[in-house]
Amino acid sequence: MNIQNKKNALLIMAATGNYLFSVGNVLLGLKKHSPNMFDDVVIYTDETATEQDKQTIQRIYPVTFKIYDYQIPNKVDRERLKHYSNMCYARFEALAHLDKYHKVFWFDTDFLITGDISGLLEYGKTGISMSIDLDPYPEGHGVHMFFVKNVPGYDMMAEAYASGLIIFTDKLKEPLKLREYLYKQLDKYSSYIKYAEQGILQLMIEDFKLKVDMFPKLIYHAFPFEDKSKARLIHLLGKSKPWQYYTGSAYKEWYENHKKWIELGGDEAYTFKKLIQSHPEAFYGEDRYQNILLMNMLSRKSENSLINNVVEIINYKRNKRKLLRYKILSNLTFGKTRAHYIRKKKDLKAKLKAVKQFLKGK
Repeated sequence: MNIQNKKNALLIMAATGNYLFSVGNVLLGLKKHSPNMFDDVVIYTDETATEQDKQTIQRIYPVTFKIYDYQIPNKVDRERLKHYSNMCYARFEALAHLDKYHKVFWFDTDFLITGDISGLLEYGKTGISMSIDLDPYPEGHGVHMFFVKNVPGYDMMAEAYASGLIIFTDKLKEPLKLREYLYKQLDKYSSYIKYAEQGILQLMIEDFKLKVDMFPKLIYHAFPFEDKSKARLIHLLGKSKPWQYYTGSAYKEWYENHKKWIELGGDEAYTFKKLIQSHPEAFYGEDRYQNILLMNMLSRKSENSLINNVVEIINYKRNKRKLLRYKILSNLTFGKTRAHYIRKKKDLKAKLKAVKQFLKGK
């Protein structure tokens, strides 16, 4: 395509069918904070994606869906790396779009956008833009962290970059050649890699002597355990995923986006479905998702004295009314009845205090 006819920026993401709710969450955050950042959006998915979820995403942003079915040829390595799913490698497809766009962005789907990220459009002057892997960068950190064993002929202490957010631009020479290289290296070194695609991208950077135009990590790609005071985009790694683990109010905006996703017609997060069926009474009010995850986590700790009453404990409004009732009855009654309500009042106050302390991480 003639460079004058190119559009400016494309966003691509990828998710298996059961993870489209997370794609929807990212797009809702994008629409809220940086609605005009991209000309187009392409979502790679698989055959399990439902029409319901795809139509819901179209209500957020007009997108193009593409089926992505690549699998690592080595079945042993495919099984070893199945935690990451084959969708990780769809980021290589970004290079195939540079004939029509000046810039192609890859976003992981476990992102929470909390502010305007359109400043990212300024990066990519060298052809590729990423953030440093960790900030502050720890001593002894390097490319070797992305592999289960050293790759012969490569600098395993080279500077390591985070691959959750990548900007490819048409400053790159022969992007289709790079795409072909990435798949070949993935096949060749699949027994070496630890985190799916991340190490393969590092090999590309070294082999083609690419200079990475680094954007500020703590603004545009902060990890949960890093300084998030200026973060406009948080990468919800590991146990920070609010649809899998209880995170209190730390990522309340993610839950707000998810409720909007449901209102628009999206399917419930697969992680919440069984919890809803088991404990529907815990789903109420503004904090229903946080509550169900809290209860699920507490239920795994049999030694926790809160478990038997956790549904009552997390139902703050109901317990406030109950506590008021106990206070009134403890003043209006006499004898054993009064003692009974005084004890009930005391126990409930202690339980509520324990939950508050738990929520504060004390």
